[in-house]
Amino acid sequence: MDFNLDDAPRIADFSLTLAEESEGGLHIRMMSRSRGHLAGFPAWDHADRDLRHFTHDDIPLGDDEEPYFDADEAWRMVIIARSPDVFILEGDTPTGPLPRRYRVPRDLYLAAWDDLIRRYHRAVPLEEVLGGDEEATDA
Repeated sequence: MDFNLDDAPRIADFSLTLAEESEGGLHIRMMSRSRGHLAGFPAWDHADRDLRHFTHDDIPLGDDEEPYFDADEAWRMVIIARSPDVFILEGDTPTGPLPRRYRVPRDLYLAAWDDLIRRYHRAVPLEEVLGGDEEATDA
């Protein structure tokens, strides 16, 4: 796929957050302190549950040869890494134009995802796994 990305503004204050939606629980939102809401995943219901199992390899990231793509009946997102940036393109139809376009420094994009994953995929202390039972035997 060939996308003209020259018009994508650079977002230097990119972050990710989870927001409660009226349907589907928590959804991931891509944000900017200076611009507000940039893009999101409206079809990704209960993202907090999925993030519990996420690793760095699960971060939505594609390239020119194989862009990351997600869509539903009223939305589409394409994410392409072109060093040193990640381009986020979003539209309001599954096949139409992608009018919302942003350029995020790659290291900032990955750091935001790593932070979100860490918040929801936390390390669990062994005593919590064992239920605090000090009498538990080794498996």
